[in-house]
Amino acid sequence: MNLFDNLQDNLLSAVKSTFGYPAVWNPTGGGPVKTATVLYKGPTEKEKLANVDYDTDHLTMEYNHSDFPGLHDAVKTNKREPVTITIAGQEVDFLVLSVRKMHDGKTLEARIKFKSA
Repeated sequence: MNLFDNLQDNLLSAVKSTFGYPAVWNPTGGGPVKTATVLYKGPTEKEKLANVDYDTDHLTMEYNHSDFPGLHDAVKTNKREPVTITIAGQEVDFLVLSVRKMHDGKTLEARIKFKSA
């Protein structure tokens, strides 16, 4: 692995360990349950009060391509995949609507929405 790749991996690891949330994906197509630490981005009540665009359907999670192998393809096939993210000690269920590769393809961003009960 070259110097840049090592630096990139170390930086993402440090950011995820500091700001990340534990996430669990149970593939609907079968296979073992996968766990990883993800970066969750969702609007907050503070943003809503600050007159910032507040779109509850624009939630995302970022993860390394090796964290959830197969999620990108599963979403293409099944259109929606369930994922659970633990936020402030509470498990929150989401559906993954789409996944896109970011930067050099090692980081993926999944567009997610709250799963209806």
